[in-house]
Amino acid sequence: MAIVKVKGIPVDLGGETFVIPPLALGALEQLQERVAKFKGDIRDAEQVATVIDAAHAALKRNYPDMPRETVADLIDVGNMAEVFEAVMDVSGLKRKALEAAQGEAPEPGK
Repeated sequence: MAIVKVKGIPVDLGGETFVIPPLALGALEQLQERVAKFKGDIRDAEQVATVIDAAHAALKRNYPDMPRETVADLIDVGNMAEVFEAVMDVSGLKRKALEAAQGEAPEPGK
């Protein structure tokens, strides 16, 4: 597994664990309208594309060489909601809860 630069939520995608950090503000700014409309409807191509684009933007923070096509192949109907939840962990609450459960001390101010 690659060394991660940005803390996030570990998610199993395709049998490999990837650390999905929250979206950077610049990426959120670009995706904000689409994210606001997101309801998790897998029948809506735009919503599926929103999950892929948001996940790709987040994953690029830790895996800069990962192409969008790879992200699209790793996300499926079974993990789509989990991936989007990890991407949108804006406050870091889920990540902090996972760290606390693993016995990691939270960093000051994080």
